[in-house]
Amino acid sequence: MKRVILISAIVAVMVLSAVLAAACGEYTELKPKDENLGNHEGLEVADGMSAYDLVMEAYENWCNDTNYVREEFFSFAANNGVIATRDTHLIRKVKGDEIYSQEIIYGTGFDSGSCAKKYYFDGTNAYFTNNTNAKDLTMDEDTKELSTASWGEFAPFTGDVAEENRVLTEHMTTYDLTSRDYLADEHDDKVYIADGVYYCTITIDCSEEAMKTTHRAALDEFLANTGAKESGFTCENTTIDFAIGKIDGKMKILIWKRNEVYSGRHSAFPIKVNCKQTCLAYFTYGTAVITADDLAGLNK
Repeated sequence: MKRVILISAIVAVMVLSAVLAAACGEYTELKPKDENLGNHEGLEVADGMSAYDLVMEAYENWCNDTNYVREEFFSFAANNGVIATRDTHLIRKVKGDEIYSQEIIYGTGFDSGSCAKKYYFDGTNAYFTNNTNAKDLTMDEDTKELSTASWGEFAPFTGDVAEENRVLTEHMTTYDLTSRDYLADEHDDKVYIADGVYYCTITIDCSEEAMKTTHRAALDEFLANTGAKESGFTCENTTIDFAIGKIDGKMKILIWKRNEVYSGRHSAFPIKVNCKQTCLAYFTYGTAVITADDLAGLNK
């Protein structure tokens, strides 16, 4: 029996070593174009404004907006990229009742989610593509630009269209932000202003108790995506940096950047997994155009 256990352990180490050797990616540092995002030093404080209230107001306006483009970049690394990395580039357009989304996901190591996918809702029906052939996906090592040799052909979307549309147009984060009570003690509720743009940072309480209760959905998402055990999982307080501007009399999100650092024990191997991930999104309003190239391969 001891010999069987020993052999199994050796095999597990060999498999782990092979995977680690194959995971040669690294974390992509996502730096916003706006140097004031998340960097408020020296900025003027906006009198009488609350960061939480401003974000909630801008979030509601975004959910109700019917003409905008969202371009988003995401970078993830486990153990500085030795175990796994994931880089994504997303472009989403909302024009009236239409919703168009395209995303390239490029993973290395343990990450097995590489794909190039599209979704289109024409106001009545929904269609999608999903090319999971990793050989079609490339990342330029210098620019970190992602591309695909093929998006594939559109097919009717068979999932819950209403829920998919809701997620695509309303989902900002899996954390529960419905109450300011869910923010961390060190949250800075000041709003800063420069050149007519309002800047603030939301700091979320990610203590063990909060993650297991208030932010349970976020914890489950972390565990599912990383293969970590719940026991021993820890997460630093997450921050979301915002740049918000007044457009047509309404406060609207221009940029957001979510910053997350967490760690836990892997469920399959006796190793500690330290993860860092950043999501950086830019929004432009009133200029959305869903082109023929976007819908290439769509035959209704």
